[in-house]
Amino acid sequence: MSILPDFLPMAPRPAKLQAVPSQPTAADRSAAADTATPVRLVPAVVGMKGRTQRIFIECPEWCTVDHSTGNVQLEDITHYSFGDVVQVPTFFSADTSHTDLSLSISSDPTSSDPRCREAHLLVDTCTDEEARLTPEMAEGLADDLIAFASQLRHKARQVAAFNRKQARR
Repeated sequence: MSILPDFLPMAPRPAKLQAVPSQPTAADRSAAADTATPVRLVPAVVGMKGRTQRIFIECPEWCTVDHSTGNVQLEDITHYSFGDVVQVPTFFSADTSHTDLSLSISSDPTSSDPRCREAHLLVDTCTDEEARLTPEMAEGLADDLIAFASQLRHKARQVAAFNRKQARR
């Protein structure tokens, strides 16, 4: 017997908890973001030195480049976000890292490669070439990095335990 009055509608109760619902994919999140991403018009200086013009261009919300500071051709304007960096240290050199890994968003609206015209992720290891990732590729890499980080922590704890044991001898 319910203690609620009969005039209050009640949703049917599920017989048992269902499985965890499927999570949205990168494409689902991108589609949702499309409707929420406003277009910004920002100033840009284009042309050769002494013969420049100030124009307004569409710029993604994540772009942190000040397009009004450089004298570039319109086709040279590229959008970049701030970079996130992780450094791999080494005990052989406390002042510098062994490897830097940086991540940013990029879009080159006039690229001859349609994949570069779309927003994509850049992963750079300070080598000659960056890795360019689609959102789906980045999701897969993120899964791999999470697994890698877990193994890194596990092995660090193994080494610490081994070193403690060795120190007691």
